[in-house]
Amino acid sequence: MALDFSLLPESIRQKAEELTKNIEFKLMNDKGANGHVLIGYNTLLKRDVVVKFYYWGNGDHAEPAVLAQLESDHILKVYHAESINKDDAFFMTQYCTSGDLDDALKSRKFGTVEAIDVLSQIAGGASFLHGNGYLHRDLKPANIFCLSKDKFVIGDFGSVVVQNDEGYAKTLTRHSLLYRPPEELEEKRSYREGDIYQLGMIFYQLLGGHLPYEERAWLSEKEAIKYDGLGGWEQQNYATSIIESKIVRDRVVNRSTLPAWVPAGLKTVVRRCCATKREDRYSSVADLVVQLNNLRSTVPEWRVGENPILHRGKRRFRIVPHKGSYVIEKCIGAQWRKDRTFLPETLFDAVKFAEQL
Repeated sequence: MALDFSLLPESIRQKAEELTKNIEFKLMNDKGANGHVLIGYNTLLKRDVVVKFYYWGNGDHAEPAVLAQLESDHILKVYHAESINKDDAFFMTQYCTSGDLDDALKSRKFGTVEAIDVLSQIAGGASFLHGNGYLHRDLKPANIFCLSKDKFVIGDFGSVVVQNDEGYAKTLTRHSLLYRPPEELEEKRSYREGDIYQLGMIFYQLLGGHLPYEERAWLSEKEAIKYDGLGGWEQQNYATSIIESKIVRDRVVNRSTLPAWVPAGLKTVVRRCCATKREDRYSSVADLVVQLNNLRSTVPEWRVGENPILHRGKRRFRIVPHKGSYVIEKCIGAQWRKDRTFLPETLFDAVKFAEQL
């Protein structure tokens, strides 16, 4: 059954219909913010593809055709991209059956070394874009796609812009509010450091930091009452103004919500990436990657499933809740046995004691 294009804006509807010559569209995905996403089977490529229509702005974003020339192991391959008119464009990429990083964060927890490895892959893609003169501007879990359980790449290029000779891009288009760097709100400019800020927020989430997506969750009780009394754009604008205020005051990333097993070194990476002043962040993605590589060989390797498990070579220790406190168990052969060296009362104590064993 043919997909109903009547919900698409008239400006892109004709192009979508033209694409049906080679693409059997199956569904329309409403997860694609700032655009319209169609998923279907490309009979020429003989594979499922994603087509995203987005606002191009006659040069406000990167030239669509250039996107198809981007080749990196850390970036989702763009099969085709072109402008439709002076405002709209589209690009076509492979369809990732494993979903995106947002899906992964909902279904599993990432350990310390796992989080470093995933962020290093994403940072590799951001570094490639920067090296070619582009800024992504919309790095977030929903735009990071899973090629396999351990392979992640940057996708969704609808917000990519060209960096000018002065080191920034000036654009009136906006992207995901929660991930918007302070300088974009204050200067209306995008910098490489803005992508670094967003990498820090992704790292924060990978490590287990709390970041609610519902706008109402960012409001105080008094603000929520006023919010509930508004409607439509007034309601959204009210919430947006409050969230923007929190962004510029460094009230979005709450490092105290990171789990007990996240070491100080990784918290420092998050803090530096997400500094409100861009000059306080890493000067380049390469510097961030170097720091991640240095930390990877030294941080305790906690893996998180039903219970956190510390891997140290062939030795394993896990923390298990027990009668209002915690016990540390050591894996001997295929059995877990209580280690009575320490009797931790809090999870933080249990982590500290386990790392001393």
